[in-house]
Amino acid sequence: MNDLDLHQMRLKVLEKDEADCNRLNILHRFMHMSALSPSTRTSHAQRSGELFTADEIRDWMSRDDNSMDCKCSFTLVLVDEFGNPRSSELVQRVVSAREEFLARRNQSS
Repeated sequence: MNDLDLHQMRLKVLEKDEADCNRLNILHRFMHMSALSPSTRTSHAQRSGELFTADEIRDWMSRDDNSMDCKCSFTLVLVDEFGNPRSSELVQRVVSAREEFLARRNQSS
């Protein structure tokens, strides 16, 4: 699968999840999940565990070649009326992994 195919697949999943949540009136955001691999760009790792709207993700993916050679994914997260995740355990795990990854990367620089 090439970058364009992968990018289009991500956008289709994002669009479907967004449409389903809107149709069912479910409050939601999408969590950015970086692969945190040796080739991960710092700008991608820094977003891992953060919550975004679908529009914010589409905007970010369209800028600065962010979609090129990207291994990131976006997962649906149900939120309350304030935008806080209803189940914060997964989000916290991803945030902790991001912090450890960035700390290791900074030590090796």
